[in-house]
Amino acid sequence: MTLVVDASVAICWFTREASSATANGLLRSAEELIAPSLLCVEVANTAWKKLRNGEMSEEQAIAATVELRRFVRDLAPVERLAREAFALAVETGHSVYDCVYLALSVQRDARLVTLDEGFIRALASSRHKSRVIHLADWRPA
Repeated sequence: MTLVVDASVAICWFTREASSATANGLLRSAEELIAPSLLCVEVANTAWKKLRNGEMSEEQAIAATVELRRFVRDLAPVERLAREAFALAVETGHSVYDCVYLALSVQRDARLVTLDEGFIRALASSRHKSRVIHLADWRPA
């Protein structure tokens, strides 16, 4: 099975978060993990924020930006997702940034795994409700 992962999940691979164990389970599973290329920038920005707040060492932050490709080898070009992401943002009332992940999920007929509860709520009454799953609810195939 193919899963789209977002930055809220990916950052857990490099820090000690409440959801890190489950996020690491994704890496050990047989699931193919994919993401839009936007993931690299979002993880780098989150690592920068965590570094500034003392929640992450500089070594961890650098690892998050450099080693991400080891875990997500298929990074879809964001320019191929932007138009669909915009349409999904208009449809759901949620940000284009998050809808880039949803657009990839639709394009590849994959489920989207996230920790973003606001995004999950935004999709709860949409036709895409079944496409998104909270990391805590993920189970290996």
